[in-house]
Amino acid sequence: MASVRKIASVAGVSPATVSRILNNDPDVDQKTRESVLKIANELGYSPRIGRRVKTIVGIALPSDPPPDLGSFNGAIVAGASRGCRDEGFNLAIVDLLTERKPSEAYTQLFSRLGIRGIILRRLPSLEEILQELAVESYPHILLADRTDDERISWIDTDSRTPSREAVRHLIELGHKRIMIGRYSGGGSDTVDRYEGFREAHQEAGLEIDSRLVVDCGDGLEDGARAIDFAFSLPNPPTAVYMTHSMSSLGALRRLQERGVRVPEDVSLVGLDDCDSRLITYPRMTSVRQDAYDMAYRAARWLVRTLESPSEPYRETIRGLFEVNQTTTLAPDAPVRVLPDGRLVLTEKP
Repeated sequence: MASVRKIASVAGVSPATVSRILNNDPDVDQKTRESVLKIANELGYSPRIGRRVKTIVGIALPSDPPPDLGSFNGAIVAGASRGCRDEGFNLAIVDLLTERKPSEAYTQLFSRLGIRGIILRRLPSLEEILQELAVESYPHILLADRTDDERISWIDTDSRTPSREAVRHLIELGHKRIMIGRYSGGGSDTVDRYEGFREAHQEAGLEIDSRLVVDCGDGLEDGARAIDFAFSLPNPPTAVYMTHSMSSLGALRRLQERGVRVPEDVSLVGLDDCDSRLITYPRMTSVRQDAYDMAYRAARWLVRTLESPSEPYRETIRGLFEVNQTTTLAPDAPVRVLPDGRLVLTEKP
């Protein structure tokens, strides 16, 4: 482990200056601060405070509102924890809003907490955090998102392809009015899912009704409100694609509360980060991403690069589309009955 004296020697400053920087003294020149923190990170400095050890990786979750440890967040914490354990490390959840001191650099915060690398999700001030980590060469990986900055490591899931497949599936079942509950939290996966929705319509020569593009939050009630809005329209959709796991569950619940039969009256495609589709009734047709596996891979790569630094890492995992029990032929689709009793469209969409 690097000492304050070692950092001072490499940086060409006094040990007292290094100590002031590591203790967040605001009166130190900013360029000197950045240089010293960069060297401290490169040398693997960790403060000798209490029982802190060198084998901790952090995962930063949003704390306002408090982290939702169900569904996606629960899966990524479990996956990252397992990935760290397999490499002999521990995982710590970091609350950036409460842990960080005024004017404290993020890299300084992590060093103070004894954290050697950080896994990030989309957070307030994410761009600021990523820029600082890149400048300081602090070990990191961005989870379930991506960036064009070549200095940033990330791992993401391709949601565009399975979203296009899902909407194409609905169109092939005769649905022409398809609503998308577009998650309003931002991020590359949000863009990808809408692009898949748009491309499927374009391929089929169908226009998208702007009223059926509904920005939606990430809670059960957000999904319920999206369904209430859909059924307030003069011509409601015959199919719905919800692009967040919790709002998908909320949408299914509200449809059932309203006495709407799924899929006979309305077909529903949801998003599933783990296995929530397996506990719904009917079992939900879903665009799938494996949050546990994504976090597991991220954690293992991050720990390994701590011991053997490497170039920035980027990986896109293929998402999947799985047909289950919540989609069927559109109620107004022209159909005929086959001898075996199956219904088929009499004309292509």
